[in-house]
Amino acid sequence: MIKKILIITCSSFTAIVLFFILFSKLGVIIPFSEDIALQLFVMCLIIAILLIIVELIEVRLDVSSIFADALARVLTCYFVVFIVGSLFGMFPFSWISFAYITPVLLPGFIVTYAISYTTCIEHSHAINASIKRNQKN
Repeated sequence: MIKKILIITCSSFTAIVLFFILFSKLGVIIPFSEDIALQLFVMCLIIAILLIIVELIEVRLDVSSIFADALARVLTCYFVVFIVGSLFGMFPFSWISFAYITPVLLPGFIVTYAISYTTCIEHSHAINASIKRNQKN
């Protein structure tokens, strides 16, 4: 579980920082700073922890739809970024903030989701290969 939290946190933090810097340089969002980097890290860590909880709930409820999974995860990301970003003063606590965070959040989410998904697929292939080897012996 800790490994999964680290993978999600690190991959999402890397993607978000890169997108944040890109959109910051284009003047779409506020300039990137050390404070912003720390705030983004806190957001990514909170999101990673909540995504593990969402995953546990989905397993318990037997949710097998990739669409439902992606929707639950992206809503979790929006919730955390909106609340924590408002508390840190990155943007105002208003509906317009959703438009403000979307250019960074959605591409960052897609990259992180793809990394998490491929990591899970790789792990399942390794487990299946191990089971096949053990069955032959």
